[in-house]
Parts: sequence; structure tokens; C-alpha cells
Amino acid sequence: MNKLSSFQIILTIFLGVIALVAVLVFSGILPGYKKQGGAKGPTIQISLWGPLPERQIGSVLSGVNKENKPYNINYTEIPADSYEETVVSALASGKGPDFWIISQDMILKNKDRISTIPFLVYPERNFRDNFVDISSLLIEQKGEGLTGIPFLADPLIMYWNKDLFSSAGVSQPPKDWNDFTETGAMFTQKNEAGNITQSGTAMGELSNIKNGKDILSMLIIQSGNPIMKVDSVNNLKISLGDDDSSGNSPAVSSVKFFNSFSDPNKDAYSWNKALPEAGDMFAKGSLAMYFGYASELPDIIERNPHLNFDLAEVPQIKGDKTKTGFAKMYSFAIMKNIPQTKKQAVINSILFITSNGVSKTFSQATGMASLRRDLLSKRTTDAYFGLVNKAVVMAKSWLEPDGTEVRRIFKEMVESTASGSLSASSAVKLANNRLDQELRKVSR
Repeated sequence: MNKLSSFQIILTIFLGVIALVAVLVFSGILPGYKKQGGAKGPTIQISLWGPLPERQIGSVLSGVNKENKPYNINYTEIPADSYEETVVSALASGKGPDFWIISQDMILKNKDRISTIPFLVYPERNFRDNFVDISSLLIEQKGEGLTGIPFLADPLIMYWNKDLFSSAGVSQPPKDWNDFTETGAMFTQKNEAGNITQSGTAMGELSNIKNGKDILSMLIIQSGNPIMKVDSVNNLKISLGDDDSSGNSPAVSSVKFFNSFSDPNKDAYSWNKALPEAGDMFAKGSLAMYFGYASELPDIIERNPHLNFDLAEVPQIKGDKTKTGFAKMYSFAIMKNIPQTKKQAVINSILFITSNGVSKTFSQATGMASLRRDLLSKRTTDAYFGLVNKAVVMAKSWLEPDGTEVRRIFKEMVESTASGSLSASSAVKLANNRLDQELRKVSR
């Protein structure tokens, strides 16, 4: 056989690329193809449910649907506090969405309801190249594929009251936990009866700190314990009770640090169960530093338009060269029970709405960050997204077996340590065992 000339090789590659692009364009994965007039086939109606505001998601999807795609996405907003229960109930009655928006604390619990996206459809190498590290939570441990495609991330950030800081002569928020502890103590004030009237920060409790579970998760992960890991045979394993290479327990240290802010005998004391919910207290102007999600910003402004505050990165362990934060990750998951013909339309729609341009539009509409590396790598002069995007790049999290149960387990771990009924070490070991039981429930 004669060898191909350089020109023939180049021409063959060029024609191959053209053919591939044509397939992607005509399938709707890449934008650019619009059927004209009578050539347009039937539009497949696909349903998407989620806990995110319809005014934000729906406004972007209406533009997507006008792209003249062979599918039309209909979004239904379900209140966050009843979202998962509503979806599961609808599926049990033979209804429900074709795909839904899930967070990382819903993945394991609902894996039997989710259709895996094979790596043949979305190669693992492409996935890792396209999305930041926290997205790897969507890669199945057995290597079968993806449980979802990353959509948006809501990072945990530190809100700080600028008026309280300036009144105390402090010009900027703390960058490490040592300074954070000292700074928080400066702002805590008590009345004659010894009751806290102004707090430096809200930590040490879960009963009146809605983000308490996630704050504690962040502290443990920052300390070097991932809370959950994959063992030698690719099974998930709870690692909360593990010691580090020095024989110390990151989880025990984190629980003790967290609890110090609700211990009246500690210098860090600034919080207790009698105080209002942390977010409410910050909005009132009586809390100097508050750990909340980026998505909480509009609500804080609405509750107190005159509050003079700003946003900052979460503190880090002093001397640690690796910065780590925490984020809630939202992704699109496909329902297992939908017809194969509709499943292809759902996959195409997900690939399109997580593409560069559309993903950026969703980010701007919701105030959350895209999880795409190409968007997060772009420099921005926007003060808000400059912070939020950076927070997502350094964010980590873990696959909670059941978010509600994890909060209960963490609450008992914190409270049993604070009351002295258990040592911090014993409380962590007990929590590890209970988390393991929850993991076993969803691993069968």
C-alpha cells in the first residue's frame, strides 16, 4: 500500500473533524444548527425540577428554549425544605421530572433513582478537564460513569460587619483561625446579667446556626480529614475517626475548636443557644462575622438595606499553604425511569445548558458560580464574582449519606462534647460509627 502524502493526511484529519462537528451540531450538543420552517420536527417536552428560584432558572431557560432545539425544557421550582420528599413521592406515583437538580448530600441517598451517564457519553478525562475539583464527587467509585453533570456551586463565605469592625479600629477581616478567634472576642459584648448582646461570631452550636453542619465539615476538611474516602477496593468509607500521620485526630481538634465559641469558660466565647438564629442576628447588625452561603446575599440586603457589610474568604489554618473552603454543589441528574428516546434529549439539553455561554448566564442570573474551569479561570473586575469564583475553585465537600441525619449526628457530637457526657474523642468515634451506619443504608 502506498504511503499517504502529508497533504492527504491533513485533508483526512480535516474532513474527520468537520464530520464530527457536524454530528455534534445537528444533534444539538453544539449550538449553531436551527431547523427551518417546515423542516422542524416534533419538539420533545422534558421536565426539570429543582429547589432554585424559578425567576432565576426559568428566565435563562426561556432563552434556551427559543434556540429552536428539538427539545423544550419546562422548569418547576419546589421549596427547598420539601424538595427531596416531593420528588420521591411524585416518582412513587409514576410522575416526577425527567431530570432534577441535586446537591451532594442527595446523591447517595437517591442513587437508585438516578441514571448513570456513561463515560462513553462524557469521557472522564474531558469531565476532569472541564470542571473544578469538587465536581469529582460526581464520578462513581466503581468507574461506571457520572451520577450527574455539574451545574452551579454555592460557596461558604464570611460576611463581616464593616461598621462594627471600623468602630473597633479593625481595618480588615481575619485571614486565619488564630486571628479569627482573637478578633471575635473583641466584638462580643454582654449586659449586666451576663447575657450576650453583641457577638463576634456564630459557632459552637447547631440548633441556631443553620450552616453549622457545613461550617464544622469545612473545619474538619481543612484540618486534613476528608470525612469520607475510597478504600483499596473502591468502596466509600467514613474516615471521621481517623488519625493523621502524627497520631492526632483532625476531627477531635476541629470539634474542640468549634465548641470553644460556645464555652463560657473560654476566651473565644461568643455564642449560645439562647441567641437568635445566626443569619437573623447578622442582619440585625449584632453579629460581627457570619458564615453563610453566597446565595444568602440578596436576603441579607432585603432584610436590612442599611447594613454596612462586606464579603471575605473563609479563614484558613495558619501556616497552611493549601487554601480550602466549602461549597454546596448543584448538578443535573437524570431519572432512571424515563424512556430511552427521551433520555437522549435530556442528555443533549444538559450538555447544552452546561456549555460555556449558557453556564455563564446561569451564574450571573443566580449569583452562584459556574463549575467550569474555563469560566472560573477568567479574570474579572467584579468584586462579588471575583471572590465567589475563587471560593469555588478552592472548595471541597463530601458525599453525605443523608443530609438530615448527618446534621443530627454532628449536633449530638458537638453537644455531647460540650456537656461533658463524652470526651471529644469518644464523641467523634460514636459519630463515625453512626455515619458508617448511614452509609451502609445507601450502599446496599
